Amino acid sequence: MATPLVAQTRESEIARQQEEKERAIGPDTPNRAERFFEQFEKGKWFVGEPRGWYPVFGSIYPGGGFAPGVGYRRYIGYDSYVDASAMYSLISYKKVQIVASTPNHVHDRLDIAGLASWIDAPRVGFFGLGNDSTLDGRTAFRIQRARMEGSAVVHPIGAVKLRLDGGFDDYTQKAGHGSAPSIEQIYSPATAPLLGSDDGLYLRGEASAVVQWLPSPGYSRTGGLFRFAYEEFNPIQGDGGTFGFARSELVQHVPIQRETWVLSLRARTESIVRKSDVVPYFLMPYLGSGDTLRGYATARFRDRHTLLLTSELRWFPSRVALDMALFVDAGKVAPQRSQLNFDGMKTDYGIGVRFHTPLTTALRVDLARGSEGWRLVLAASPAF
Repeated sequence: MATPLVAQTRESEIARQQEEKERAIGPDTPNRAERFFEQFEKGKWFVGEPRGWYPVFGSIYPGGGFAPGVGYRRYIGYDSYVDASAMYSLISYKKVQIVASTPNHVHDRLDIAGLASWIDAPRVGFFGLGNDSTLDGRTAFRIQRARMEGSAVVHPIGAVKLRLDGGFDDYTQKAGHGSAPSIEQIYSPATAPLLGSDDGLYLRGEASAVVQWLPSPGYSRTGGLFRFAYEEFNPIQGDGGTFGFARSELVQHVPIQRETWVLSLRARTESIVRKSDVVPYFLMPYLGSGDTLRGYATARFRDRHTLLLTSELRWFPSRVALDMALFVDAGKVAPQRSQLNFDGMKTDYGIGVRFHTPLTTALRVDLARGSEGWRLVLAASPAF
């Protein structure tokens, strides 16, 4: 039987040898491949909150097509971060952006963020103003936008969210690229407001309120939301005066047969607030895009006021990752708010497939037909 002194010495020797072994081996750290697959399994590369380098997929500007890119996010503390990204679309749209975000202040009721970005959109469509504009009037313009802004989001109670943001927007007009004529060859300042005017630098501000009873804005089968926003542009340099927009939106998802089917409904309006406001043609409200009138070209109809109604009947063959939908869109633009009625509305219909996680839409593919033919929509966001 070993004496206590011998036993203690033996235990000390074993502990020393184990410590030397651990120092020689080093900590158990995952290699690059292991870190990649860990982030992939958690969804951080595509639909979650990325860390470090990550791929970017989406749209740079309405009508810019599919745009891949790369981003880098570095966290500072627990949930504050700085994120830089760059994107380039298949039709030469470009975007670079830096975002700084620091959420969850004041007992998780205040989120603060800042943003600086630059966008180059070389072939934006302009078809003229009005609900009766035609495809024969199609032209293109190039717009470059440099932006710096800050935002604060307040969560006062439950489903209510209040947002204030503002900063500087600098727009530069240029001749359009592509097969369509450049806008200045067909239109004038009388038919395209402030066409050819001095480049505009604006002090922009927006206030919005949202009441949201959705499980997640990125993907939901139940609930809904109501949103109202007012945005105003005050010129620092350039032609024109102050102008503002009012926007409202109502969404409701109605589950049927324990969410096997869902009837999704949306109504949306956008208006230039004052009759005296002169708004540059490239900032005027429009319909026609992958999340408005899906069967028409982007910004196919522009005017001072818009009305949009959308309905989808969604079916879930796979509750985990796949949805299908039949949809109908109807909308109208008008020079006066009183003319936003159901007469002469543009309509389309179609079928869609959506790939999703429980909280986010990763890919949406919609095939829509309007009075001017078929259109295919690819998006990394829900229609509404």
